[in-house]
Amino acid sequence: GCIRGRPIELLVRDDKARPEEASKHFRELAAQGAQIILGSTGSGTSAAMTSLARELKIPFFTLVGYSRFLSEEAGHRYFFRLITNDRVFGNGMAEALSKQPHTRYCTIGNDYAYGRDITKVVMTRLKELKPEVEVLSGCEFWVPLGTTDFTPNMTAILARRPQAVLFGGLVAASAPAFVKQGKVFGLFKTAVGVHPSIGMPINNAGFTNKDDIPEGIFTGTDYLYPPLDTPASKAIYDSYRKRWNQLPTEQSVHAHTNLRFVVKAFQKAGKVDREAMIDAAKGLSIDHPILGEITVREFDHQSNAGWWMGYLTWDETHKRAGMRDATLLKAEPYLPSKAEIEKLRAKK
Repeated sequence: GCIRGRPIELLVRDDKARPEEASKHFRELAAQGAQIILGSTGSGTSAAMTSLARELKIPFFTLVGYSRFLSEEAGHRYFFRLITNDRVFGNGMAEALSKQPHTRYCTIGNDYAYGRDITKVVMTRLKELKPEVEVLSGCEFWVPLGTTDFTPNMTAILARRPQAVLFGGLVAASAPAFVKQGKVFGLFKTAVGVHPSIGMPINNAGFTNKDDIPEGIFTGTDYLYPPLDTPASKAIYDSYRKRWNQLPTEQSVHAHTNLRFVVKAFQKAGKVDREAMIDAAKGLSIDHPILGEITVREFDHQSNAGWWMGYLTWDETHKRAGMRDATLLKAEPYLPSKAEIEKLRAKK
């Protein structure tokens, strides 16, 4: 397709999930005349890129950077997020957990921006709602990104005998590894597993069969398996399978939606101009095939996209991990107001 007669060209780079690589490629793409930059592999790389977006005045759209600080303390004119953030699903999960009887928690997460942020968001709100909740002494763990051997952590957690384990800060390969080892150790027979986002295809790709998954892990996602039984969901699923001969993930659908949003904003602006596009994007809505219509807020460029919450399970049809009993959490009750955003940014 084209934007006002000009063809769309995608310049693709691999940030290797490293902030320094993301920064290097951002500068290279800027030097090559990129009008817009979309990416990347997570909140850490997104944080590196958003600072350059402000410096170079190039609009940056994060596809899978969920840390709330990106649109709050670190937010600015050139940053956009069409997905939700961990304030939304972290607080939503905390409210659900507050209605359960568990009070004794252990936590574990990857030691990086998102891992620490989601753990803080969930536990802070949970303690506000249920003051008797506690993180057991000596039962808060931080491990490097990519960690897959949790034997020492399992031993320590089991010794503390928690009623629930929040491992929402573990992502990518770490999350399925923790679940599979936890099942072997019998962890989930005595403690409830809580992970706000292991329902995401990118986070649960490490599960290869039904026996990997213990029942009852409370989780969430913004791309469901089995796919939603709606025309929009079926259309993106079928077209992606036909084009790439593989199953779509949240990254696939978010990239598709972001690019359509950018085109719509340029069309509304009436010219191919970054600043005009930004102005046109404020308050603009787009249909997301899994989340329905989403709107970008004018004052912080954060969308009101929701989050599906339910329980981890095995999707036998697609031979992969999925979710059952999923319901869509609306974002609006959890997003900060304009005054709150201004206050957060003033503190930075």
